[in-house]
Amino acid sequence: MLKPTNLGALIETLSEVASGRITGPDSGCFRHALAADAFNYFLSKIVPGLMGFLSVLVFVRMVGVETYGRYAVVFAFVMAWASGLAGWLGQGILRFQSQWNEPGNSANFLRSAGAGTVLSVATGVLAVGVALPAFAVQKGWPMLISLELTGGLIVYTVVIARFQAALQSAMVLRFEVVRSVGCFLIPVALLWVAHSRDYRLLLLGISLGYWLPLLGMLFSRTKTGAEPEHRRGSRLSIGQRQILGELWQYGWPVALWMLCQQGLLVSDRYFLQRYSGYSEAGVYASMYDVIVRSFSLLLMPVTLAVHPFIMNRWNAGNRKHALQAIRAGVRYQFLMFVPIGIAMAVFAPWISRLVLGKPNAGAEGIVLPLAAGGLLWQVCLLAHKPLEVLCQTKRMLVGIAASLAVNVAGNWLLVPTYGYRASAYLMVASASAYLILLSVLTPGREFRDAVEGAAPRSGAEVTASSRVDFLETSS
Repeated sequence: MLKPTNLGALIETLSEVASGRITGPDSGCFRHALAADAFNYFLSKIVPGLMGFLSVLVFVRMVGVETYGRYAVVFAFVMAWASGLAGWLGQGILRFQSQWNEPGNSANFLRSAGAGTVLSVATGVLAVGVALPAFAVQKGWPMLISLELTGGLIVYTVVIARFQAALQSAMVLRFEVVRSVGCFLIPVALLWVAHSRDYRLLLLGISLGYWLPLLGMLFSRTKTGAEPEHRRGSRLSIGQRQILGELWQYGWPVALWMLCQQGLLVSDRYFLQRYSGYSEAGVYASMYDVIVRSFSLLLMPVTLAVHPFIMNRWNAGNRKHALQAIRAGVRYQFLMFVPIGIAMAVFAPWISRLVLGKPNAGAEGIVLPLAAGGLLWQVCLLAHKPLEVLCQTKRMLVGIAASLAVNVAGNWLLVPTYGYRASAYLMVASASAYLILLSVLTPGREFRDAVEGAAPRSGAEVTASSRVDFLETSS
């Protein structure tokens, strides 16, 4: 694995591409700007979506359902910790980077983000190293592969957040294409060369796929001799440490939120392999990966485009545009689901046979609930934006913790009797519980007052007041 010092240099070098003055679209054409970013994000999901769909079909046929189940359980644990440890920094970058857009402020912000990434990777590696043997999921030297994957996931997530916050959707597109192709071709090549069905080769290939675009960018900048000015000195200044502390103050509830959200996947797979075996976990995981990734391909571009736009407009004082973007995003997602849901209900037997390679009546029955659950969780990602812009992330944490409790309790009680059908319907139940709690936890009057009382500000006014706004929203 990379040493912490090299890792810090890597994240700073990669993230510098996204640095610079951040300016939002003109208020008169926000719909056009939103549509343009959504289209770029849609393109960034086409290849990853297709490669993800193809990878499940190929992996299941190359290693079998049981081995795929082992891979899915380990990957769920790694993804949960990586999402949590990268989430506080990634969401903090999306929320506040547009307030630190002057050259000097941007360099300090970037330096703080690099240090935060090093801390996140170190903590993530330690957490995964403890969690995997504690739950009897993985032991011994194969854990080194999982630790490498953890580091790659964290660094990749932070870099993508920098590109999103800078409204550089083209860079997101480039990284996602390279990453998704690598995460398919490298595991297939390893399995073919080794003539093995070992799930650890899948994990190794996925890990190398995430590191591929990161190392490619680092090599490219090293070859050109580019050297970031902000890399001088090895210690953070007092101001940079303060920025990092403020990012943590805002982001730690979001980190726990992401850990809980990924914990939903861990809950499904862990209880299935415990009570029904790895074969049942493999059937559910393969169906989940194909169907939910299909929704990611179609619906996630809306979320990815809306999120940075909301934060950019909110920080600039155009808060009515931010509210319009939230409403428009939810409306578009529901409208897109109608034909998709009907098609999945009609073709459920064909979908399950395509994924598993043979008919499976039980798998047919979970196609529609998985599709509905995928929609509801995409809606959740937009429905809690009012709490994000108001910096009420602790309320978000309360909601997702309750949702996770519903999921864990339901899997514990129902999986021994109903198998993976229970897990599929619990996905819908946990998302519905979160949406209901959001309606209670969101301070409607405070949000309306914030929207109606704000006046649009110029770029100079945003820059001049960014420090004050940052401190106020972090308190």
